[in-house]
Amino acid sequence: MASYEFFKSEYKFRGKHARMVSELWYLNDYEHTYFKRLVDIIPLAAVVGFRMNRKSPEDYAPVETKTVFLQQMLNAKEDLDFIMQMMIMLESASEMPQEKAVKKAFRGAQTKEEFEQYQEMFDSYVRGGVEELYERLVIRKADSDDAFYENKTANLMALLERFSPDKVL
Repeated sequence: MASYEFFKSEYKFRGKHARMVSELWYLNDYEHTYFKRLVDIIPLAAVVGFRMNRKSPEDYAPVETKTVFLQQMLNAKEDLDFIMQMMIMLESASEMPQEKAVKKAFRGAQTKEEFEQYQEMFDSYVRGGVEELYERLVIRKADSDDAFYENKTANLMALLERFSPDKVL
């Protein structure tokens, strides 16, 4: 069993990423929000950031933080652990034999340094994914080529089309 476990604390979005998350998620405003819960942004942003190979450094601009509470993180832990394992495995696959990469991913972090390295990798992909989601859902405006004219619907459909299985990145 790994000495260190991920996702057993609150998750904080800071700086520009907190601002972006604030525009992607509105508490109890189902007409304007893209996510039901703030915690739902993390797994999607992680996958989008990883798939787009988009990482972003932490931003410390003086903007309030957005915090995902511990209980929500614990409830999402199984999914987040799986995403983390896939990231570790796929990132390691180019450096070592596949079997060793799989073992590394499912073994987890064994040292504090390894734990911090994996956590930063995950967080940087989440931040990159938040930027990608923000650009595609909030900034993008519907155009005449879109099947839908309402921005929210057009942007969601464009995002789904971008990540459909038959699309090549």
